[in-house]
Amino acid sequence: MEVDSTKMLMQKRLKVTPQRSMVLNLVREGGHFTGEQIYRLMKKKMPGISLSTVYRTLETLEANELISSFEVSGMKWFESKMESHINVFCVNENKIIDIDLDTSWLLEELRKKGIKGNKVSIVVQSICDSKVK
Repeated sequence: MEVDSTKMLMQKRLKVTPQRSMVLNLVREGGHFTGEQIYRLMKKKMPGISLSTVYRTLETLEANELISSFEVSGMKWFESKMESHINVFCVNENKIIDIDLDTSWLLEELRKKGIKGNKVSIVVQSICDSKVK
């Protein structure tokens, strides 16, 4: 599904550039990507793009809440899913799956303790059954 990246960037008052549009479209197609994976995909269509441009673009998109990121096993991963969920890193298959689970209760519990969090990022490292998708 093609995402109207131009509209999304304009809503956040960001300059619309080919690089931003392409990165946003790639990540919003679904899945989990490292910056290097996005760079390799973009390089096929934009041979002159640099890795630093890709990372600056990812940082800008994340700062403007168009994508999110998490770290696991020393790598930063980017995704478009902004809703509450858990990322499960299947170490035996080297893949990441999303588990939809409401984590808002955790923020509420933290608020009761005086911690005013606004985002929960949970990553579970696991040996996954081959049936898990």
